[in-house]
Amino acid sequence: MNNRRKILQEYLGQTVRVVVDRPVGYNHNGILYLVNYGYLPGTLAGDGEEQDAYILGIATPLAEFEGIVIGAVERKNDCEDKLIVAPTGLRLHQAEIAEAVHFQEQFFDSYIHSLYQKSCGVLPYRETENSREYLIVYEQFSQCWSLPKGRMEPGETETQAALRELWEETGLTARLDDVAPARVEYPIFTVGRKEVLFFPAQVTGDPTPREGEIERCKWVKAEELATYLFPDTVAACRAIL
Repeated sequence: MNNRRKILQEYLGQTVRVVVDRPVGYNHNGILYLVNYGYLPGTLAGDGEEQDAYILGIATPLAEFEGIVIGAVERKNDCEDKLIVAPTGLRLHQAEIAEAVHFQEQFFDSYIHSLYQKSCGVLPYRETENSREYLIVYEQFSQCWSLPKGRMEPGETETQAALRELWEETGLTARLDDVAPARVEYPIFTVGRKEVLFFPAQVTGDPTPREGEIERCKWVKAEELATYLFPDTVAACRAIL
């Protein structure tokens, strides 16, 4: 992990004070600010200036604000990273944050860190002559078996994200079953949370593992899922098997 990324993640969950110098409605070089924007006094960012921050969840112009850091924008080719600050209790996942600051960040290749994260995936199955089998994938980064899944992207619905991840990781397409998804939630960082939704779907054909991300795929029976997947994932999926 690079030092900039580590610093951004250490901010997550902290209470900070933002001095607003570009409030809602401020026009800066032709860009109309739709959220309050300012800086954390007395702090330094990667560009040597005080750390900048967007304030979400407040629709009126502010002069100053104290809130919780719920995210950060890491600009991959620019050192001017931005914090995302919000009122206590406001939960926005990475795709919602990206949509909220799109007006400013659309010109940069950025990655959104978030205190609250949301991923969507598929519990793929096929019908065989004697039983139903489920497709699991072995992730190269985590070196663990999982179900096809990934982070929601801006503008996506949960089902769109799930089907995109299925295609990207296995090369398979599907029509999701008309049932509620399985839901898993677990802690991340110190005070953050991650939610993962799994939608059941029948697939046909042979999977093609995504190079550089998925090492291999495997078909297993329902009773074998507990051998490969994390217990909370298996417990959540039992209702939709």
